[in-house]
Amino acid sequence: MRRTVVSLVLFVAGALALAAPPAGTGPRYVDDDEFYEHVFNKLEDLAKAKKPLAHKKLVAKRKPGPANVALAKPGEKALAPEDVYKLAEKSVFVVASTFPDKDGNWESGTYASAWAVTADGALVTNWHVFEDLKDGEVFGAADRDGTVYPVTDFLGGDKTADVAVFRIAAKNLAPLPVAPAHAEVGSWVGVISHPGDLFYVYTQGTVTRYSTNKNPDDEKKREKWMGITAEFASGSSGSPVLNKYGAVVGMAAQTLSLEASDEAAANPARRLRPKFARLQDDKKDDKKGDKKGDDKAKEVPKGSPQQMVVKMAVPGTELLRVLGK
Repeated sequence: MRRTVVSLVLFVAGALALAAPPAGTGPRYVDDDEFYEHVFNKLEDLAKAKKPLAHKKLVAKRKPGPANVALAKPGEKALAPEDVYKLAEKSVFVVASTFPDKDGNWESGTYASAWAVTADGALVTNWHVFEDLKDGEVFGAADRDGTVYPVTDFLGGDKTADVAVFRIAAKNLAPLPVAPAHAEVGSWVGVISHPGDLFYVYTQGTVTRYSTNKNPDDEKKREKWMGITAEFASGSSGSPVLNKYGAVVGMAAQTLSLEASDEAAANPARRLRPKFARLQDDKKDDKKGDKKGDDKAKEVPKGSPQQMVVKMAVPGTELLRVLGK
């Protein structure tokens, strides 16, 4: 992985960039580039020191089953949307990976979202975050202030439900409670996630419906989903969907893109099934990449066939089942 400055400088700069301002001075600003570099450089340091759970052990422990963790009790007071964010942001993490290349140099892997479910380091994210791993790939998780912890254990989960529970080497976390019942269709929800290299983005919306479908890998199993209008994108896998009490009622997992097509226009009676898209980011070595076409004349934009993007989340009741409570 390419470094722009030494780790010590990044650690100090990252901590300063992410520190909360004095009370009454306004919001705290996130420097996305600096945060990204800081997280992956600290994760590389942990990997070199062999702090994260070794790749082979992670793969061996990556088995379905209830996590059996003790859950925090939901609050009973309805909160303003801004207070839901203030309450939950310290409980939301960036889960990231790194892996060695053929020369033994550590490369930036992927990243997603996660949230604390217990004070002693148990976090929740999507199962697919831990799939399709590179050889030697290991994981860590960073909190809002830029502290990066190694992932030390895999506690359980369910591939069909797309839920994974793991542990980091952290104590005294602020666990998010899980609501004991499903969120009603039409009720308010908020999502804190990390879409497209933008960290700690807060979006709001409502629950649109609950749906089910056959699992593409095993048609005997059925997936359950909660649709919401709160926005999220790649990098948001595993982010908590919160209700007005600050309790988790779901977890972002994938999107469903609805597009107009020539075939559909020619035969409107034919039902065309859209495809789900998981949110896990592609592996990448350099965040910036190449901006192709910058030196070319801008083309006149054409109409997009995309009509709607449905946001799909794991229902809270599925989370409760997997968490073992």
